[in-house]
Amino acid sequence: MDPQINQYRVIFMRIIIILAILVTVYFSMFYFFPLIVSMSSLLLWGFMPFILALIISILIDPIVDYLAIKKNINRSAAVGLALTLVLILITLFVIFFASRLVIEMTRLYSSLPEYTKHFTNYGLDLMGQIRTYITNNPLPAEANDALQSNIQLVIKGMTDVIAAMTNFFFNLFTSLPSFFTIIIVSGVATFFISRDKAVIAKFIYSIIPKKYVRPSSLVIGEISSAVVGFFRAQTILISITGIITIIGLYTFKIEYAVTIGMIVGFFDLLPILGPGTVLVPWAIVVLFSGNYGLSVALLVLYGVLIVVRQLIEPKILSQNLGLHPLATLISLYVGLRFIGIWGIIIGPFLVILIKAIVKSTMPTR
Repeated sequence: MDPQINQYRVIFMRIIIILAILVTVYFSMFYFFPLIVSMSSLLLWGFMPFILALIISILIDPIVDYLAIKKNINRSAAVGLALTLVLILITLFVIFFASRLVIEMTRLYSSLPEYTKHFTNYGLDLMGQIRTYITNNPLPAEANDALQSNIQLVIKGMTDVIAAMTNFFFNLFTSLPSFFTIIIVSGVATFFISRDKAVIAKFIYSIIPKKYVRPSSLVIGEISSAVVGFFRAQTILISITGIITIIGLYTFKIEYAVTIGMIVGFFDLLPILGPGTVLVPWAIVVLFSGNYGLSVALLVLYGVLIVVRQLIEPKILSQNLGLHPLATLISLYVGLRFIGIWGIIIGPFLVILIKAIVKSTMPTR
């Protein structure tokens, strides 16, 4: 066969293979991957209590091992004590948060008519000024139509936001019974998982081929340590965010500093939302109400939170996840670029998983 024809044939086969790979990736991303995500979401919701139980058992495992091994306490009693301790801490936090929330929300509710009246009067005054200006300086028909359309879009957007918030709180209250059911089932499942950890591990390793037992145990150990480290790191980060917010709001002489600081810290835990969900709309509202100093102060506080988060997040995550700060920074950036907001969580876990797999395949010395 002519060498040139053979070379063209090789190039043609490579092009065919590349096109086949691209077509496969396309159909996988747009058809197969959404199906997997839908099925995974269904399974995740169905097994939610047991997934929570597994996470909680991993988190309390160091306490249980300390009580069972160091203090020579029966493992069932150790699990019960650890769960009781966690429950007490959560209860104290909820009581403190709820009490402060009730006190400050009561004050806010009593002041709400005054704030509403002030904001409404300001809005009506602003609309009157705009109407007077348009009357004295008539706009072209196209500009007037565009302005009316934009006003309608703004009104529709505000209506949609209010409706969405109403539906959210309604769904939250209606889902409370199922929420408590999940909590109860998770608590019971946590007790059995943590108490019978050795039995469950022995059963799992018994169905795994012997040559995969060591790699599997290493991967599971690395992931378990990563879960504990991740929750520890997030607790530290949201605590720092909450404390900075409370200090900042007290500096601005805001009456509801503790409650708002806790809420901002909670939103900092959610990657899609973040502190800006509270501080930025608040700054816009007080700006339109004429309090320019507080508006600027809130935006400065938001900027400080962003800077502090960006500076300390890689270091705290690296210390708690067992990754080098550079690897953590790369995983955060690449995850954010290719996966989106959730890549901030998924990126470091993928690096940990790869590290665990590589470590499990290395020969024992």
